[in-house]
Amino acid sequence: MSGRELDEKVETKRQLEVNTNQDIAKLEAYFGASMEMTLKNLPTVCVHTPSPWPGPYWPTFQDSINVQWSKGEASPAEKYATAFGLDVTDFMNKVSADNGVDSKRSHKKCSSDKDCSSLTDGSACAIRAGKSSGYCIPTWFGICHAWTPASIMETEPKCPVTHNGVTFHPMDLKALISDIYDGASVPTVFTGTRFNGGADSEDEYGRHSSESYRDLNPAFLHIAATNIICKHNATFVADVTAGTEVWNQPVRGFKVYEQTAMSLEEAAQTFYGLEVYPWNAAAMSIVYVKVRMSWIYETYKDGGLVSSGQVDQFTTGAYYYYLLEMDDNGAIIGGEWVYDSDEDHPDFLWFPKAKPAANTVTKIGLSYADVSMLLEKSVACSDSASTTGSTSAGSAESSGSTLASTSSSASTGASTSGSSVSSASASTGSVGPATSSTASGIGSAATETPATQIPATETPVATTTSSGIATVVPAVTTATPSGSQVGGNQGQHDSDDGHHHHHQQHEQQQQQHEQQQQQREQQHEQQQQQHEQQQQQHEQQQQQREQQHEQQQQQHEQQQHQREQQHEQQ
Repeated sequence: MSGRELDEKVETKRQLEVNTNQDIAKLEAYFGASMEMTLKNLPTVCVHTPSPWPGPYWPTFQDSINVQWSKGEASPAEKYATAFGLDVTDFMNKVSADNGVDSKRSHKKCSSDKDCSSLTDGSACAIRAGKSSGYCIPTWFGICHAWTPASIMETEPKCPVTHNGVTFHPMDLKALISDIYDGASVPTVFTGTRFNGGADSEDEYGRHSSESYRDLNPAFLHIAATNIICKHNATFVADVTAGTEVWNQPVRGFKVYEQTAMSLEEAAQTFYGLEVYPWNAAAMSIVYVKVRMSWIYETYKDGGLVSSGQVDQFTTGAYYYYLLEMDDNGAIIGGEWVYDSDEDHPDFLWFPKAKPAANTVTKIGLSYADVSMLLEKSVACSDSASTTGSTSAGSAESSGSTLASTSSSASTGASTSGSSVSSASASTGSVGPATSSTASGIGSAATETPATQIPATETPVATTTSSGIATVVPAVTTATPSGSQVGGNQGQHDSDDGHHHHHQQHEQQQQQHEQQQQQREQQHEQQQQQHEQQQQQHEQQQQQREQQHEQQQQQHEQQQHQREQQHEQQ
């Protein structure tokens, strides 16, 4: 699509939020089809199959893919160098300088976690194997911006593969393919505007003044998710928080739980305590919507987790609440976040347009052709019996230590179509193995509950549900949403850094939000009952007034009749 054609497309649609029209045009250009925007024609349950696969974010402080994730075995990097005739020391040094401990030479030097205790960014003292000192590195830095597209584009490895006497487990192959996507030039489609902080405030309705905070506009999210997943059987990566932090997660499903039709006046009164709906003069009606978007989170558990069904254990998500603004033909022309979703909603979404070029060799010497060969054998289980869903004896669970931490943004957002996936966004973290890449004792991070122990709150189900619109008005609220922003705001770091999504905290806040929503619904039911009682009282009073009026009318007629009789007699 040419620039002129893109501009013409944009001009025919309402500007929903920052760049939203252009974002819709990007999707249409990529898929070669118009986005369905009529609500009644959009599916209510969308599940991408096969699911993106869970995997680690290969933390920087653990020296990236130099980490010995399985006790007693070589790291993925050492295995690759050995199997393909590279100098092991040189290759591992390149890995460290690219995404591992040595990539943070500018950080504070340390020999123990105590040296990093004055920092407020959750840093641990990261020391490479065989060294006595290292650097203070936040434990959430990593390459989730590479794991996420790889988990979408590449088939999950299932079985061990032996090449030149070296055995690669599925987790080793996840490390290698993730590092390929970090180093390769992969074109992407990027939508939304990253919120980088700066001037922002909330009005009395909880609505943010910053357009880049308010986006993704819920209208675009609804249109994009249902069209991408249901209509085109594709999926995307979402930064699942609206603030300055970047939490990339591969999306698995999108499900509509409620659609309630409302007049403009009802919506204005219910959500803002106003007589007139204030946000979109072109809107003819409103639909209140409750949805849940599900995504995959990180783990070091080995094996084919998707094919074995264990992916459900690593599926989580969030509920979102919003208003869709409709034209008189039932097409979505805008939207507004409500309740806690004013604060907590996706910031941007993106996806890779293609796999890396077949002849890709990254700057550290990692060959896509070599890794693809290993991956194909692992998927086919051609070298050994399947170990689908297994966990290596020396994996994170048996290594004697687990790591998890909260997260902070560390990168710039991806550029528009044609940009490298490696610049797409920050990385996330997860439970990980204890390795010689870090100083003994990881400070407060070691006391966190591993994110991988949290059960999935909901597994998307590929069923068909009615897309009809309900008629019950949602609970009245004009107050600022009570939920707080998920995660701390600890500033920004380098463009290749990332952060760990603290799933337990997020789930707790989601549970609190659900409880608050239930309370609002109960209050609404009570208000409805009170309204009905008042209506009944009003009807009874009206009947009494009518009866009194009839009696007075009869008395008046009788008196009039008596006067007429008296007049005749006279």
